[in-house]
Amino acid sequence: MKGKRASGILLHITSLPGPYGIGDFGDEAYSFVKMLHETDQKVWQILPLTPTENCSPYSGTSAFAGHPLLISLDKLVEINLLSRDDFDELSSFQFDDRYVKFNQVTKFKTLMLKKAFKNFQERKHRFKESLEEFIQSENYWLDDYALYMTIKELQNNPIWSQWPHGLKYHETEALNEIREGQRDLYEYYIFTQYIFQQQWSELKIFANSYGVTIIGDMPVYVDYGSSDVWASTHLFQLDKDTLLPSVVSGFPPDDCSAEGQNWNMPIYDWNNESKKPQVFNWWIKRLKKALHILDIVRIDHFRGLESYWSIPVDENFVPMKPIDGEWVKAAGVEFFHALISALGKDLPLIVEDLGSLTTETFDLRDQFNLTGIRIVQFGFGFYPDNMYRPHNYIQNSVAYTGTHDNPTAIGWWTKHAEHYEKKTFVTYIRSPEQLDECCNEDDRDNGMIHFLNGQIHWYLIKMVMGSVANIAIVQLQDLLGLDDEARMNDPSLSSDAGSDSQQNWTWRYQWPMIQDHMKYKLKLYTRMFYRAGEIKK
Repeated sequence: MKGKRASGILLHITSLPGPYGIGDFGDEAYSFVKMLHETDQKVWQILPLTPTENCSPYSGTSAFAGHPLLISLDKLVEINLLSRDDFDELSSFQFDDRYVKFNQVTKFKTLMLKKAFKNFQERKHRFKESLEEFIQSENYWLDDYALYMTIKELQNNPIWSQWPHGLKYHETEALNEIREGQRDLYEYYIFTQYIFQQQWSELKIFANSYGVTIIGDMPVYVDYGSSDVWASTHLFQLDKDTLLPSVVSGFPPDDCSAEGQNWNMPIYDWNNESKKPQVFNWWIKRLKKALHILDIVRIDHFRGLESYWSIPVDENFVPMKPIDGEWVKAAGVEFFHALISALGKDLPLIVEDLGSLTTETFDLRDQFNLTGIRIVQFGFGFYPDNMYRPHNYIQNSVAYTGTHDNPTAIGWWTKHAEHYEKKTFVTYIRSPEQLDECCNEDDRDNGMIHFLNGQIHWYLIKMVMGSVANIAIVQLQDLLGLDDEARMNDPSLSSDAGSDSQQNWTWRYQWPMIQDHMKYKLKLYTRMFYRAGEIKK
């Protein structure tokens, strides 16, 4: 992916301000684009837009659909699918400007979207042409998604492998009965996707018109409880009799997790020669869809495309411990050749080349000239030649102050960084004359370490901006100088969509938090380090 130097902000849609408990595609998103433009930012990086019934946007019910909670209710008022009278129950719900209460928000937005759908049915003639065009162009995934969500709601059972035989096995006759017998519910799920695409397309066009490029995330895996696995069981390593996963994905024990991680997601049947072309075809459709709604796609857990950690299940199909897993070779080179053959060269892809990486992983990245990432927080705990220290960055990379899985810059410095990392950092930023000072080295360093407790974020911002990486990305939390209470996700902690607590994936900002001096510094560094131009896909 080639392009001029640029910079931008990492902020998920859910973290935007707004009156309905969660960020959405409404006016605040447009205001955020204007703020990016005002500060010469050319990139807005977001997290996955796919629907989820968990807090995490990386756990989805479809790899192709959009999350209904991101639909703007105010935009529905503008097209007369809602009126202000429809908001009479708003006072029954308790929202918080500081974080998303997923339980409250889900109940309220579902109620409002069903009101909008009822109005839509009465006025469908207004949307007839564009709706038919949408259904025709998206039907390769839309029908399965609408059926899956309809059946799941009717069965009141999220485990599709426990559904009645005809529904479990995706049989034509049983599915036709659902389409006809539950027409309203089936069409409701189509409606939410139609509105989602309309609103997102308008926002993306607006962002692009201001010179802002959208980078979006794509998780490597999909949930077992998704329309993708239900409708395409042949693509995954499932038991033939139970249709339960025969192995699940995860990660071995490492510095981040002493016991390893069990993601409990099914793994593609990469190594079945008869199934491999079908797996590739599904991925090609998935990536083509993503590149249609985004400008650049960032693939999460890139190593899983080279080799994957396969965790076995016991006789009851309960996953064993992560430590019991093993690395298994994935499709790798053959997979990317298939993508390029179908979609063309120089795909606008960023790959998350983090974790316990191998020479083979880097070789795969470099063979296809894929853009990797650099996290400046990782740069001071290793040897001077480590890839995360700013002087070792390369042009074909994206430099971050931190990603959604990292602490904020302030949180990293004050709660996570080891003392030797801090001393290394202080030496790294000191001017030569300061190193000549005669005072006690420990006293000198400790004073600077204490000073950085409140200023480290600006040093990290300046470092990624000044690096040779083509793109520099700053978490909004780091621009604001927030501590770990504003952290988007701590992988060591779980979250619960049935709870209204402040937890992973819930952080939101308010406009007064973005002060003029912050915008001034951001713009200053953007121009100083020649990142105010356009980037090209």
